[in-house]
Amino acid sequence: MGEFPEKFGNELAGMDFEEVFEKWPKWVECVDATWTDNCTGLFLDFQQFVKLRLLNQISKTEHEFRCREYVKTLARDKIPEYLLKYSKYASSGTTTLPLA
Repeated sequence: MGEFPEKFGNELAGMDFEEVFEKWPKWVECVDATWTDNCTGLFLDFQQFVKLRLLNQISKTEHEFRCREYVKTLARDKIPEYLLKYSKYASSGTTTLPLA
């Protein structure tokens, strides 16, 4: 499993990919929604990890729950566009997957 270097910013430094997937829904969603197919190196490894994990329906559902909880902690004007679908300000109150 991949890991971010110790000197890699404030949030991801020293964390393995699994930890990031579980603790940082904003990064997982950013990768899934905005990263293109021309990543290389560590970024490609992380992108492939995220895409593979999100193919699992349980992991995806749990990720979407974490996203909905995360956006509740942000002011409306601070929610990144790629996370808006998880907020109460989205046009519908649901994401792409039903919870049950």
